[in-house]
Amino acid sequence: MGKMKAAVYYGPRDIRVESIDIPEVGPTDILLKVDACGICGSDVHSYGTGLYIQKGQVMGHEYSGEVIQVGNEVEGIEVGQRGTAFHSGVCGSCFWCKKAQYTLCPNLFKASTGYGLPGAFAEYIKISNAQRGISFHPIPMDMDKFTAATIEPVGVAAYTVNQCNPQPGDKVVVLGAGLIGNAVMQVFKAKGIETVIVTEVSEPRLELAKQLGATQTINAAKEDVLERIKDLVGVGPYHFNEGAMADIVVDAAGAPAAVEQTFEIVRSGGVIAFVGLPEKKASIDTTKIVHKAPKILGCLGGDMQESIELLSTKKVETKSLITHVFSIDHAKEAFETQMNASESVKVMIEY
Repeated sequence: MGKMKAAVYYGPRDIRVESIDIPEVGPTDILLKVDACGICGSDVHSYGTGLYIQKGQVMGHEYSGEVIQVGNEVEGIEVGQRGTAFHSGVCGSCFWCKKAQYTLCPNLFKASTGYGLPGAFAEYIKISNAQRGISFHPIPMDMDKFTAATIEPVGVAAYTVNQCNPQPGDKVVVLGAGLIGNAVMQVFKAKGIETVIVTEVSEPRLELAKQLGATQTINAAKEDVLERIKDLVGVGPYHFNEGAMADIVVDAAGAPAAVEQTFEIVRSGGVIAFVGLPEKKASIDTTKIVHKAPKILGCLGGDMQESIELLSTKKVETKSLITHVFSIDHAKEAFETQMNASESVKVMIEY
């Protein structure tokens, strides 16, 4: 079909824009022309350290595009439809797949969009075995391409909040105000949770969180986070010590210090949800787990349909979180900008 531009990973902080073949579409596949693709936190980890991917990988899984080719066996998807798509490379036969716990399949990242399979930091992307509502999600025609490119991370935020099972009157703390953290905060607010406190070290990110509905914001670089949260949600005494009384704590920062803080911020019997991905290991005092008995969740997954609903009804707003846009020709500059959390929130590549 010809050639296309793509950003190809070669090693830590080494990404090059090259001309590669446009994927060939089989009878069960679709081809999308990519409109915009966001740089995910996991993409930043991959770019900076080599985590999760191998040399030669085309990353990118937060994107929007238009279907330009449909295999003759694909049903319910038509040329001209706009949407987002993600192919999950689960094996279908392992212990977890048999229990329908597909995100736990060991094969997941070996053959998924932007990891083992080519991603959307390219002009075109193929989705194998495309199925409407499963691996391809149509979007409203009036949704702009940048908002549409945040459907996947907002889906992660919605999934995370649902896993936490918030109840009326809960007091929530979100650590980290990147796009995921900001979206988590907004989803909690959309579900009627009045008190949602956001902590972050980046002042621009905190300001956006405040504008988008955070009840309180705390600059973790300048303030004593635990003491501020005690003031805001109450002191939480537990065996031999005292922390805060947050019912739910979501770590969307992925920093070891934030991970360690969650166990002091949460009340005894509360919920801790981890959605951030630390590059370095955190030190965890398991006595706090024994004595406080929190419910600890690892949140890997997303709800794309709820995300589309939240974004299309403006219950979650992400366009203001897009602080920088680059062309594919400047992919390296885009990644370097995304690594600078003090100046960026979400960086997009457009085509």
